[in-house]
Amino acid sequence: MVLKKNKIVLSLLSGVLLWLSWYPYGFTFLIFVAFVPLFILSDKLLERKKGIAFWQGIWSSFPAFIIWNTGVTWWIWNSTAPGAVAAIVLNSFFMSCVFGAWHWVKKSNLPKIAVPLAFIAFWCSWEFLHLNWQITWPWLNLGNVFAVHPALVQWYEYTGTFGGTIWVLGVNFLVYWFLQCGFQHRGAENTEVHREKSARILINLRHLCAKKNFITLTLTIIIPIIISLIIYKTYTINQENSIEAVIVQQNIDPWIEQYQKTNFELAELIIQTAAPKLTPNTALLVTSESALSRLINEEQLLNLDIFPHAAFQLFDTLFQQHPQLNVILGLSTAAVFDTKVSPAARAYPNGDFVEFYNTSCLYNKDTIELYRKSKLVPGVEKMPYPKIFGFLENLAIDLGGTSGSLGIDNEQRVFRTITAQGVVKVGVPICYESVYGELFSRFVNHGAQLMCVITNDAWWGNTPGHKQHFEMSKLRAIETRRYILRAANTGISGFIDPLGNASQQTQYEIRTVIAQTVYPNDKITFYTKYGDYLARMMLGISVLVVCSSLFFFFFGRAGFPPHVRRRLCRRRLTHAVGLSAILLALLAS
Repeated sequence: MVLKKNKIVLSLLSGVLLWLSWYPYGFTFLIFVAFVPLFILSDKLLERKKGIAFWQGIWSSFPAFIIWNTGVTWWIWNSTAPGAVAAIVLNSFFMSCVFGAWHWVKKSNLPKIAVPLAFIAFWCSWEFLHLNWQITWPWLNLGNVFAVHPALVQWYEYTGTFGGTIWVLGVNFLVYWFLQCGFQHRGAENTEVHREKSARILINLRHLCAKKNFITLTLTIIIPIIISLIIYKTYTINQENSIEAVIVQQNIDPWIEQYQKTNFELAELIIQTAAPKLTPNTALLVTSESALSRLINEEQLLNLDIFPHAAFQLFDTLFQQHPQLNVILGLSTAAVFDTKVSPAARAYPNGDFVEFYNTSCLYNKDTIELYRKSKLVPGVEKMPYPKIFGFLENLAIDLGGTSGSLGIDNEQRVFRTITAQGVVKVGVPICYESVYGELFSRFVNHGAQLMCVITNDAWWGNTPGHKQHFEMSKLRAIETRRYILRAANTGISGFIDPLGNASQQTQYEIRTVIAQTVYPNDKITFYTKYGDYLARMMLGISVLVVCSSLFFFFFGRAGFPPHVRRRLCRRRLTHAVGLSAILLALLAS
C-alpha cells in the first residue's frame, strides 16, 4: 500500500513539473528535474521484482504524461473535443510505452552508463517517429521547451531540437545520480557501524561520488548556455539586399465570418488593412493561411488571363501603384483529374476526381505560383492510415476551408519573388508545418532565402495554443538562420530574426498591419544540411539496446556468470556507439 501511494505521488509530481516547465506557465528550468521522480519510481518498482516490467512502467508513468499533455495542450478542445481527447490520451499512452520499454530494459543487467543512454535513445526515437508517422503530434517534443529562451539554444543551428531533448534528459539523469549519492551517503552515516574504518571509506567514496556528480551536473547545464550566449553575442546578421515587407493580420472569425464573405470582399479587406504601411519600396505583402477562404479551382488560378477572378483583379490594381509588390496568400484550392491520383481524391458523379488543398500562393504582376501544404493535421486535414480508419473520414472537422482528407505537395516548393534587388526565393510553410524542423529546413535546402509562416490559429481561441505556436517559429529561425515573417489570421503575427528575436508582435484578435525591413540569407546551417541526424543515431542505438536486452533476457539464464554478462553488454554498447559514428559519417557524406 505504501509503495502504491509513493508510486502515484512520484508520477503525479513528475507530471506537474513537466506541465509547469512549458510555456506559458513560465518555469522552463523545471524541465531539468521533471523526469527524476519517474526514474526513482522505476527503481522502486524493480525492487519488488513482481509483475511484467513493461506494463508496470506504462501504468505507473501514465498519470505523469496525462497531466503533462492535458495541462499544456488542453486548448485543442476549443476546435475539436474528440480530437483533443484522442491527442491527449494517445500521446500520453505512447509516452508511457517509451517509459515502459526502458523500465523493461533496466532488468537486463545493462552497465550503469547504458541505462540513461537507453532512455535517451528510446525517447529521441519516439520523438523522431512522432515527427514522421501519420499520427503525428510533436508539440511536446522536449527540445521545444526552450522556444521562449532563444538566446540559450543558439546551438540548435547544429543539432536542431533533438540537441535540446538530449540535453534535458542528460541533465535529469545527472540530477538523479546526484540525489542517489546523497541518499546513500546519509544512509551510510546512520548505520551503527559507521565508526568502523570500512564504513568511513565507503562514506568518503560516496561523498566523492556526489561531488563529482554535482560538478558534472553544473558543467552540463552551464557549458551549453555559455556556448549559446557566445554565439548569440557574436553572430552577425547579414544586412545586404534589404527588403521592405508588410504583414497583414485580418482578424476574421474562422467559424462564421470567413464563410459569409466572398473572396473579393476578403481581398478588399486585405488591401484596405495593408494600405497605411505600403510604400513604393514594399516588396512583400504577406497574409495568413486561408486569407481567401472560398474554394478556387487551380486551373483558373494558373490561367487568370483566360478565367479572370475578381479578387486577383483587385490585386492587379494594387500592382499598378506598387509594381515591385509580391503578394503571399493563403488559399483553399481544388484540382480536377480524370483518375484517382491519391487516396484523398474524391469521386464525383460525372466520373471526375477532385482533390482539395490547403495552399500558399505567390502572386505578382508577372506570375502566380502555388505550394500545397504537405504536412497535414491528423484527423482534421488527413485521416491517418486511411485503409484502417477510412470509415471515420466524414468525422473530420472543417479547419481551413475544406473537410476530410486533403491532397499534399510532393516537395517543399520555393517561390521566386521579383524585387528591386533581383530574385529573392521565399519558402511559405503553412501553419502546422512550422513545428517540424527538418521539413522546414527543406524549404531552405531548396533555395529559400526568407521564410514566411502563414497560419490561422483562431480555431483555438485566445488560449496558450497560439502563443506556443508562435514561439516555435523562433526555433526554426535559429535552425535555419533565416528571417521569418509570420502572418496569423487573429495573431500572433510578427517578424523573427535569425537569432530568434521577435519584433512587432501583434495582439490577439486585433486587425492590424506591421512593416519592417528584412534581409535574405544564402548560408546553409549544419542542421539545415543534415537534418535530424541525432535522432537517426539514437534510433540506431535503440535497436541495438533492444537486441542486447533480448539476448540477455533469453540467454542470460543459461548459466552466464554476471561478470560475463556485463562484459558482453559493454561490448554491445561499444558496438552501438561505433555504429552510430559510422551512421553519422554516412549522413555527413
